[in-house]
Order: sequence, then C-alpha cells, then structure tokens
Amino acid sequence: MLGDNAIWIGTGAGADSDDAPLLRRAFTVHGDNRVARATLEITGLGYYEAWINGQRVGDHVLDPAQTDYEQRVLYVSYDVTALVQTDANTIGVMLGNGWYNQRLLWLEQCESTYGAPCLLAELHIEFADGSTEVVGTDEAWTCASGPITGNNVYAGENYDARLEQAGWSSPDFDDSGWNSADPVSAPLGRLEKQEMPPIRCIETLRPITIDKVSGRYVVDFGQNFAGWARIQITAAAGTEIWLRYAEALWTDGNIDTASTGVFVAGVEQIDTYTCNGDGPESWEPRFTYHGFRYVEVTGWPSELTENDITGVVVHTDLAIAGNFHCSDGRLNQLHTMTLWTHRSNIHGLPEDCPAREKCGWLGDANVVAEFSMWNFQGKTFWEKYIDDIETIRAGNDGLPMNIAPGPRNYGPISDWTSAFITLPWYVYVFYGDRTVLEKHWEGMQFLLEHFGASANNWILEDGHGDWYDTGGPGPCTHTPPAFTTTIWFYQCAEIMARTAALLGKPADAERYATWPNKIRDAVIERYYDRDAGSFGSQTADVMALQFGLVPDGETDRVAESLIRDIRQRDTHVTTGMMGVRFIFEVLTNHGHGELALALMHQDSYPSFGHLIERGATTLWECWGEEEHDKQDGPRSLNHPMFGGFDNWFFNTLAGIQPDIAQPGFKHFFLNPHPIPGLDSAQAHHDSPHGRIVSEWTHADGNFAWTVEVPEGTTATATLPFTGEVRTLQPGRHQM
Repeated sequence: MLGDNAIWIGTGAGADSDDAPLLRRAFTVHGDNRVARATLEITGLGYYEAWINGQRVGDHVLDPAQTDYEQRVLYVSYDVTALVQTDANTIGVMLGNGWYNQRLLWLEQCESTYGAPCLLAELHIEFADGSTEVVGTDEAWTCASGPITGNNVYAGENYDARLEQAGWSSPDFDDSGWNSADPVSAPLGRLEKQEMPPIRCIETLRPITIDKVSGRYVVDFGQNFAGWARIQITAAAGTEIWLRYAEALWTDGNIDTASTGVFVAGVEQIDTYTCNGDGPESWEPRFTYHGFRYVEVTGWPSELTENDITGVVVHTDLAIAGNFHCSDGRLNQLHTMTLWTHRSNIHGLPEDCPAREKCGWLGDANVVAEFSMWNFQGKTFWEKYIDDIETIRAGNDGLPMNIAPGPRNYGPISDWTSAFITLPWYVYVFYGDRTVLEKHWEGMQFLLEHFGASANNWILEDGHGDWYDTGGPGPCTHTPPAFTTTIWFYQCAEIMARTAALLGKPADAERYATWPNKIRDAVIERYYDRDAGSFGSQTADVMALQFGLVPDGETDRVAESLIRDIRQRDTHVTTGMMGVRFIFEVLTNHGHGELALALMHQDSYPSFGHLIERGATTLWECWGEEEHDKQDGPRSLNHPMFGGFDNWFFNTLAGIQPDIAQPGFKHFFLNPHPIPGLDSAQAHHDSPHGRIVSEWTHADGNFAWTVEVPEGTTATATLPFTGEVRTLQPGRHQM
C-alpha cells in the first residue's frame, strides 16, 4: 500500500506560492543483480509529472483526477521497469497547484486551499534473485524552484525557460545547491488507486486561419475544444509570448473572452512563455487547461505560421463504445457537435464547461450520463464520479450537494441531487454490475427519504428546473421548477423500488413501490389542465409522456398539445436542458418523427441550426439569447447539458434499447423508427457482451434492416410498419 514506505513531503513554501517546484531523489542499485520489475506508485497534489533518469513516466497529464482531498486522494501505479538502471538512478517530480491549491476563483463559495503542493511516492524494485528494494519519499529528497513561475487551472500557466535546470531528473545532475524536502502533514483523505482511464493528450489540431489583428495574431483552430496550445519558436532570450484563449471573436476580429467567464471569474485564460534563446524551443503548459477555439498570440517576434502553433486536445481517455451515422447531414453534424462538447468536459469528472467553472454539476451529469455511455466506455469514469458525490455527503448531514467533488458547493437542490440515485441506476443498466447500487444504497435511500419528508403533498417545491429554456432573461421561463423536480422524484422512487427488490430488501421495495402512484396523482392534480389536455409547457408535456404521468386515456391529447404548441411556434422548441433530453424521443415514439426531424433542421431562433449559423461547433449553455448575456454575462459556448438528445439517435432512430430486467444488454430490445425524410441510419454499441449493430435503409417503400446480436445475449426485435416481433439469437440478421 502506498504510504507504508514513504512520507508526504513538500518544499517548505506556503500555499501562496504559485510556482511549480521540482523534487528529486538520487539512488543506486548495487551490483549485477538484474532489475526484474520496477513499479512507481505516486500521487502529487494537485498535479504532478514524474521522470526517471531523465525520461518521462507514462503519458498521463493533469494527474491525479480531482477529488475532495479531505475524503480521498487518488494515486497511480506505473510499470517503470525499462527506466530503472542497474547503477545510478534519479526520480524527478514536478508539482502543480491543480485543484489542491486552487485559490483564485469561487472563494466566496468554498474554502480557499487544501494546502501547498505535496508528494507521496514509492518506487518498488524487484530483482532477479527475488530480493526487493523500496525508494520512498522522505527527507533525503531535495527540492528547488523550476521554470513554471505561476500555474492555476483557470487562469493559466507562466513558464520562464531561462530558469530551466538542464538534466535535473538525471543521475549526473549536481543538486548540491538544492534544499532538503520537508515532511508535511498528510491530506486527510484516504488513499485510493485511480481505476478510471487517465487524462491524456488525445489529438492535435492545425490552425485553419491565422490573422493579424491590432498588432497581434489571432489563431482559429476551427473547433471549440478543451486543452491548450503548443508552440515552437526560435527567438532571443527573454522574448515573452502571451497566449490568450477565447471561444468567440468580436466583429473586428479581436478575441472575445467574455463567454469564458471573465464576468464571474475575474481572470482570463492566459499562458505565457519566456524564451531561453537556445535555438528551437517547443513548449506547452502542464498544469492548466482551457476551453477555446481561438488563441491570441502576442509578442511573436516574426511571422506566425501554422507550423508554429498547434492545438492539443486534452481529456479523459475514454475508449469509444458506439457511433451513429445516418443519411441526414444535420443529424450527423449535431452528433459530432455533441461528442466534441462531451469530450471537452471530461477531465476526471463530467464538467459543465471547460473554461468558466470546470465543475461537476449533478444536474448536468444526470442528463449527460446516458448519451455518454452510448458513445464511450465509461463504467469506471462514472463510478468514480458517483464516489465523488458520496464523499460530499460527509460535510452536509448525509445529503449530496449540487457539485461534486471539491469544496465549491452550495445546495442541496432536489432535482440536481437526484443524480445520486439516477446515475448508479444508469451504470447498472448499461454495464450489468449491481455493485454500484450495493455500495451507494445507504446514501441513495437517505436521499429518497429526504425527498419524501421534504415534499408538500408529494410535490417537491424546489429545483433549478429546465435550465435555460427559451426566452430569457432567467434560466427557467416556461416550466415551473417544482414540476420537473417532482418528475425526478417520481423517477427516483421507481428506481429505488426496483433497487430494493434487486438487493433483497422486500420491505423497502414494497414501501417505495407505492410512492410513484402518489407522486403521479399529485402532479396530475396540481399541473394537468384537462380542458387544454396539457401540463402547461412543452417540457412539462414531454416529461409527463416520457415517464408515464399522464392521466389514463389522456396520452393522445397530451401528445397533441405538445405537437400543437410546437407548430404554433412555427416549429420551434421552448425547452431547456430537461425537455431537450426527451422531446425527440417522445415525438418519434408518438408517431411524429418527421416533426422531430424538422426541429433538428430549424435554422431560426431558438434552434440548434441558429447556433450553427452563429458559428457553434459545440453546444451552448443557452439558445443564444442576448437577454441572458445582459443579465448574467455571456453563457458558456461549450456546455454538454443540451446534449441529451443524442440518446435519440441510439435508442429511437436505431432502436437499440437496454432491458432493465436483464441489464448490461444480456437481453435487449431492437425497435427502430424510420421516419419520413431519413433514408438510412446505422448505429453500434459495444456492450459488455460485445458489439450490437442496428442499421437500416428505407427508400422507395422498401425497408431493409441488418442487426448483429453478440454472443451470450438475445434480442427482441420489433419490425417497423408491420409490428412483427422476433426473438433473435446471437449472430447477424437481415430483415
């Protein structure tokens, strides 16, 4: 266990120091005894990079993933056998502030810093003769300042290459002028191994244009994304380059940083690099990341070319689990935009945006998780995040807060905290592992009981609601937040009744099984207008239809009300993040897929097409209303909360649907929905048992459908148009 042969060490600098210190330890492996295996176990807070004998350890960046460090601290194990020599060796580590010492933003809502950067590491060496040796962090390590003179996950990084100490992580480096490392108090959190995939540099982007504006270069990468810029430069020592990041431009071509949150954060995303003058220099930041499309470059001593600057895409390296493609270019474009948005917001947790906040809002995660699981292998990622939610209960009398992890919190608000019940259920349904439900049952039950005690005649009166529906200026215009909050209460009660039965808790299962009907009756009594056949808004009608809270015999009337409202608005939505999640599925499942397609092709406000015409390459936090900008400041232009519609591509158009009675796609349903205007669709999803494929074409009245059922599973397929139901065994089927 990491920590058995090591102590936490630091540099003696206080938490108000912004540089990134260097720490090193020289050691010797004696004799001719061959190194059979070497493993480095390490955590550096907030972030670290490690070297052995001058070679970088691993390819992780921004490691370890953020947690509430008072509750738990993640560490990573690396196989470093190839890096350890039989003679002289050196371990070198650079520490960044990360989230451990983030003390520039949001301080009015949280504690300041956990402390100054610190390190815990053990190098375990196994020799060919069976003997072992451990080199751990202790007072024998030395430390010094390095070339990073400032770093913050929001504001950026400052690097002065003139302060580099060449060879500092190599055995022959003279560290006689360095100081001894200091023992420091251990973080309060328990040590846990980081099980999910790490954050990595995933790909690079080339500029599509470089323009000179107001004496500065403005670089356009053509895509909003998360990461940083890498530069290559030859310049005189002391030349300072400023890289200023933004999502948008002013009409005069200058960058507009407002949407990155300057109005609340008080800082811009800026990296600086000071040249050492020793020939060609290549640099990129280590301990920060940005959300941007544009980079303003100041101080470049010659003409900036596309070979001088590169965009580096950085996020948690989740394996691909699925894809969707169809004959409709707009749908393909929106699917791609959704994936870019999600990829921009996975950095050890599901974020709301990669610039202004970088926070794991529970409500956003709730509407994002399922489409994430269709597209990415996310089991350990989402399990880590659910654990983050668990840890924030500790300081809040057992209730989750609105954000996880970390100290920036307020709440709890019921519709956001309901994610603590829905997220474990989604993981169970997609991956078939009930462990996540067993692990969090106590907290989930505590939360549901809190909902029950807080409800007013089964209505939960609080909630953030259908965040940023249309119209503005506030975030919720058309649907009462209590309505959508109570719908999630209903869903949580259903989940908990099923979970209790699954976990062998019959008394709880019987009790919770009565709650959904009580909630349903209360929602109908308060919100349903029988004369209008409506719950009062598009989102309200959509969610009532989706979750089955419509009065008996009134389903068609509610669907007609929804359709009428859309058409009366010249085929426009009024939905926010919750309505967008379900509206396309509901329309298609009620026989109006052509209207869902028309909404996707709408190009005037409010619509996705309108955002595309305004230059969007990712989803925004709103529909682009100027009223929001005037009241609250510009919203984020890279925000995944509207991406819930991506589920429609997989579970409705392609028709791949999990069976909650046999989770993990042990058995699943295939029920595609060919709609007028769509000639073909194809999707696949890599389930725990193998790849599921559903692809169809529909032209000239002929429907052809090919499916693949993985080994060890079965599927129930419903053929469109005829309604014929078939049971499919593993293999490829053409229908």
